[in-house]
Order: sequence, then C-alpha cells, then structure tokens
Amino acid sequence: RSFQLIIALMVSTASVVTAQDPASGWMAYAVGKMPDGYDRITKLQMTWKVGEDAKSSRAFYSPWFGMDPDDNLNLIQPVNPWGGSSWSMYTEYFQWSPTSNSNSRSYSVAAGQTLQGLLEYNEENDEYLLSQTILETGRTSTQTVSCQSGKKYTLPYIVYEKTWPCADYPPDEAVVFYDIKAECDGTDCTDDIEWEANVKDANCEMSANILNSTTISITWDTSAASKYDALSHEELRELNAGGWGAKFAAADAALDAAVAKRT
Repeated sequence: RSFQLIIALMVSTASVVTAQDPASGWMAYAVGKMPDGYDRITKLQMTWKVGEDAKSSRAFYSPWFGMDPDDNLNLIQPVNPWGGSSWSMYTEYFQWSPTSNSNSRSYSVAAGQTLQGLLEYNEENDEYLLSQTILETGRTSTQTVSCQSGKKYTLPYIVYEKTWPCADYPPDEAVVFYDIKAECDGTDCTDDIEWEANVKDANCEMSANILNSTTISITWDTSAASKYDALSHEELRELNAGGWGAKFAAADAALDAAVAKRT
C-alpha cells in the first residue's frame, strides 16, 4: 500500500513538473526562433483588430501574443478574451512553478477597435513592462513582471486559445497580428526571427499563417465539426478553466449556482 502511495506521488509530482507551455487549450499558434548571438528578446510589439462579435453564448476564448523563457514556464502576454457576450483586454503573467498568476486591470473593448500590445525589458530591474492599449481611445492596461531567477525571455508566441464548438468563434474567421516589431538585446531583429506554424489542440481547422516577418494571422472555420460538440457546457467549462480562463470559469459557475438557488 505504501509502495502504491509512493508511485502515485511520483506520478503526481512528474505531472506538475512537466506542465508547461504550449498548454492544453492552445489551438493554432506560431512560435518564433530568436536569431543566434543574442541573450534575450528585449522588446516585442504587435497590433491587431478586435474580432467581430460572436454569437451570444457562454464560451470564453482569446487570441493573444506573448513570450516565454527557454523552459516555457513563465508566460507574459497581452490577452483579448471573448467572455460570451463581449470583448475585453488586459495583460497576464502565468508562472508554472511555483504556480503564480497576475493580471492587470481589465477594460472593455469593442469589435473593430485596434489593440497594441507591448512587452519591454527593463535591464536595471530585470523585469518586463506588459502593456495593452486601445489605440482609438488611448486606454492602457499595464503591469510589471520580474524575471524569475534571472530567466531570459527568448520564445515569442502568437496563439488562439480555449477549445469550444466552432460556431462559438467569431464569424470573421480570422485575426491578423501586424506591424510586428522585435528587438533582441536592444537591436532590431524583427526580420531575423524565424516563425513556425503549429497546432497543439486541433479544432475548427484553426491554422497559423506566417504571411511575412511583420504579419501573422490565425484563421478558422465556424461551420466545421468539432470533437467538442458532444461535450456538455459544464464539461467545456472545466476543460477551459486553466490559466486566464479560471476567472471566466468561476464567473460562469457562479451564474449556474445563482440560477439553481433561485429555482
């Protein structure tokens, strides 16, 4: 019995240690390879238009870009979640070990508005400024994140995250990240980053498309069949409750609880 307990603890510990990005729920994504001869990416900036409003539902998902160090355990990202009936924007830091999560202030954003995200390194304090701005209004959400144990951020990502039935995604079926700008050790390296398209959890024909060094899109098909079509809402909520989805899942569960209490 004690031997079985030890094995169970070993398996549990291994699963915690190996949890890292790319995480479950990432669908199509692009990952960049920093050019040789540099220590870290010191600046990454991208711009995109907020997608069309999806049909009203209780689905939550987000396009975003971000960065990780080589071990994929410390993600910094400006995010743009759909919360079932509206869009929002803010920045997030997610640390896998020990688990830690922080978000900047969330602001509402309308379909068609322009978002510009920025991740910028401060060498003096060994930290990054995470910033997200609505260009039409100038409203900005920011936070600073210290580099855990002096880790160096080297892996840029562009991602569409959280798995739902295809009809729940925006009807424009595309998001385009453009005017991509990158600096490595303070030097412009935009054209030297090698981007690669990948899929983690296949869904709705999600695909990352490397158009050029400054423009990358993610596309999908809202009419496609999905392996998630057969899941209940409760199962989908639990499936998508990791990372930034936790607060959306909690709010959704609270809604169910309130309805149940009234009945």
